[in-house]
Amino acid sequence: MDANSVPLPDKEFTLEELDNELLLYHPAKTTTVYMNQTASIIWRLCDGERTVNEIISLIKDSYPEADSGVEKDVEATLQMFSDHGAITL
Repeated sequence: MDANSVPLPDKEFTLEELDNELLLYHPAKTTTVYMNQTASIIWRLCDGERTVNEIISLIKDSYPEADSGVEKDVEATLQMFSDHGAITL
């Protein structure tokens, strides 16, 4: 994944909470992606302006104790979003 690419979100996807679960949902495609709290933060950071590297840096700054695996976790989450059509890289 190119660290300088800017994830562009599909604005049709919405983040919803249902029965204490976080879901990324696209009504027309009937696509639902189950997410944890960190994935929902990454989704919110995909604003069409931040690069992958900037998102990784923000997560690292917010969770310094988890520094060792943050880059791979963020990239895996972005790839999952891309695989579901929620973002374009």
